[in-house]
Amino acid sequence: MSSIRRQLRPWQRLARRYHVRRHHHSRLPWLGYTLTAINIVILAFFVFDIPLGQAAKNLSPRLIAVAGAVTDIGRLVSILSAIAVVFAVVLFVARRRSPTHRRYRTAYLIQMVAYVGLSALSTSIIVNFLKYAIGRARPPLYDQYGILGFQPFRGDFLFESFPSAHSANVGSLFAALALLFPRFRLLFVSIGLWLGASRIIIGVHYPSDVAAGLALGAWIAFAVAILFCRFGLVFSTGQDGWPRPRLNHRLRWSSDRHKSFKKLWQEPATRNH
Repeated sequence: MSSIRRQLRPWQRLARRYHVRRHHHSRLPWLGYTLTAINIVILAFFVFDIPLGQAAKNLSPRLIAVAGAVTDIGRLVSILSAIAVVFAVVLFVARRRSPTHRRYRTAYLIQMVAYVGLSALSTSIIVNFLKYAIGRARPPLYDQYGILGFQPFRGDFLFESFPSAHSANVGSLFAALALLFPRFRLLFVSIGLWLGASRIIIGVHYPSDVAAGLALGAWIAFAVAILFCRFGLVFSTGQDGWPRPRLNHRLRWSSDRHKSFKKLWQEPATRNH
């Protein structure tokens, strides 16, 4: 069986993985999520953009300074750099484990990095195109254009407000982390919301920009998770159809297998004594 797997090319292995799991796919509430996100963005657009956009001008300089210091976490370069550092550190630590643990941890780590990286890159490409195509004026131009100032395809930083790219990147990153580590889901969601709010505090985005960015990033991370789940990478399909991380299952299986082999080797030695 292992020799057959070695002879298959990578794309053939992926096709085989997908074929095995094709009957386990469940319908997901895409329509409900989309309608909810659109309603939140519309509500923010007509209710919160004007008051919060104006209030941001009167915030404490200290608060603005703090928000400015943390807001760059949402840059794509920062996210990819953090992923590279975490990958290097975890890979170094994994080398000190037993060969069985190291093999599965390394494979799973590579899949995790691929998942988070693909989510972040896909989000960045889509959101930057949307910003360029929509061309909404930023809050500093509120007195001149208001909240309905649009100049599509202008290519000017001051007309690339909707949706927020930083917020989209943050939404993608922390939604991916929430899916990978469900126990800390509330923590990741909270951090994502605060980082998104930092774009409003420093006065470069309206609330609707941030809401749209966070929703878009989270949606893309979830869609990529479903894609990986279809091929049995990183995630497996839960009973409700949602992706569930495979890490605990893999590590438990490898640990039990390692213990069973160790027991078999120790039994003859015990009998001889």
